[in-house]
Amino acid sequence: MRIALGRAWWVLVACLAPVAAAQDPRTTRAVTEAGAGDVAAAERRLYEALRRTPRDPMARAALGEWMASRGQLKAGAVLLEEARLFGGNASAIAARLQHIYTWMRDWPSLAALPGSPLTPGERTRAAALVNRPTNAVGPDSTVVPFAPLEFGALGRLPMVLGTDTVWADVDPRKEGVVLPGLRRGAGMVELLGDDRRGPLGVLPEIAIGELVLRNIPVRIDSSLGAGRARLGFDVFALLAPTVDARAGMVTLRRTGRVNEPPGAAGIPFLLGFPDVHLAWRSGEAPVPITSPAGRAALRGQRWTVDLRRGVIWADATR
Repeated sequence: MRIALGRAWWVLVACLAPVAAAQDPRTTRAVTEAGAGDVAAAERRLYEALRRTPRDPMARAALGEWMASRGQLKAGAVLLEEARLFGGNASAIAARLQHIYTWMRDWPSLAALPGSPLTPGERTRAAALVNRPTNAVGPDSTVVPFAPLEFGALGRLPMVLGTDTVWADVDPRKEGVVLPGLRRGAGMVELLGDDRRGPLGVLPEIAIGELVLRNIPVRIDSSLGAGRARLGFDVFALLAPTVDARAGMVTLRRTGRVNEPPGAAGIPFLLGFPDVHLAWRSGEAPVPITSPAGRAALRGQRWTVDLRRGVIWADATR
């Protein structure tokens, strides 16, 4: 059975419709519930559909996609891998696993991905990272300036590359780090190839506040202005950031773990690989985090990305 996997979460949900029609009406309800922002109900329906047909690759892949979109990256990857073993379309599954493995920093799995959609340069980079773990070193947390933006990216923070400081736009549509053609800084990037989007490679080290990030995938974009960069949401979210827009600061955590803030409201999110959607109101479709509605859900609040729980904690009391 072939599986058509979309790049955004709503395409994922839409592709469940054929499964629903052919096998289980409860999957139809999952589509409806997800479209109405009822994340918990949609997830229950997908589990029910899989229990009903445990060896069906489409049902297994659909739940795997959903789990990954909710921040359960490892569980989602395992389900997608099992779907491939049960006869799922390897190329379609690989198109999703490419991003999940990147978020997980699972470079061995990415380098060996069956049906891989990676370009030659991306394959070379994945192979180079197999024995070079991506990690963060330094104190448990660091606080750096954060300038919220009302258009495009979520906000802007400083990163230090060698002797250069660049201001990086936190972009939910990107993965890794995107740098301009810095005269000094670009020389610190280990370039491993290029494709139609430009040169790519590995950034051995970059500092954000007191944290040093090592072995980060990077792409060079000559259209970026000097001193500008983009920081993918995968890098940002994995540091469990707490944004305090009023104070103009963001707290980043080395371990990527955060406790539930007392009194904060949890807004479920859905990772689209790329982009991020918020299920911020019951009965309404999730909205892109950078849309006017998405920004309104967070504006004026101190908010924290909790990847493990699949929520953004919004606290208006602080």
